[in-house]
Amino acid sequence: MTTTSNITTQGIRHSFSTTGESLHVLDDIHMDIGQGEFVSLIGPSGSGKTTLLRIIGGLLSQTEGRVSIAGVEPVEAQRRKDIGFVFQDAALLPWRTVEQNVRLPLELNTSSNGRGDAELGRLLAAVGLADFGNYYPHQLSGGMKQRVALARALVFDPSVLLMDEPLGALDELTRSAMRYELLQIWEQSRKTVLFVTHSISEAVLLSDRVIVISPRPGRIVDDVRIELSRPRTKEVERTTKFLDYADRILESLSRETAFVSAATPTGEGD
Repeated sequence: MTTTSNITTQGIRHSFSTTGESLHVLDDIHMDIGQGEFVSLIGPSGSGKTTLLRIIGGLLSQTEGRVSIAGVEPVEAQRRKDIGFVFQDAALLPWRTVEQNVRLPLELNTSSNGRGDAELGRLLAAVGLADFGNYYPHQLSGGMKQRVALARALVFDPSVLLMDEPLGALDELTRSAMRYELLQIWEQSRKTVLFVTHSISEAVLLSDRVIVISPRPGRIVDDVRIELSRPRTKEVERTTKFLDYADRILESLSRETAFVSAATPTGEGD
């Protein structure tokens, strides 16, 4: 880890322009995520969660507002290798082994700090793939492919992990198991994580905080601090406290969706 790993957004607004029209996607997003926090973003489809993640990661420039990671702009944080990305699609190269896929970012960067085979071996062990370094993607399950993608994101030891529905493409049983594997990996490193999900239970289980985003244009409508003890086990999902958090988040989402539905014209008379 190279620097303090805070994420701060100030007044982020974003619009997409197509064929002369403007689509307002994000509106006045203020966030402050502390070092080592695991924070989930949850909201309906089209609410701008992925757009916000891409802006924070420096993959997209906001229309208005400011973003900083450890006090610097996202482009500078990228240059320092302070940001790791994990997306829904593991995007592994099929002709490369697990170890070769994880090594790829090092090969593409001349300033790779000389990470050797022993260090890569430790990284694969951390994500539970110590015995699969010579396997090819077609020989792996969906969950294992996502672990490869996570190892690849960690190869530069970034201070911040941006995760865009990394478990979304998995079947429910695999997804449930991967939540706990992800927790174990995070417990070892305590990276700052911003995690996009559509699953309320997943957000509550993983997070220190859950930030609820409204329908487009996305605004922060709730910021729920999850005060459940760590490490978290499957038993916690059956506790009253867990269910209360889930109910609060569902209520926030439902209230905003109902408000937008009531405010949207039905189209009668068009």
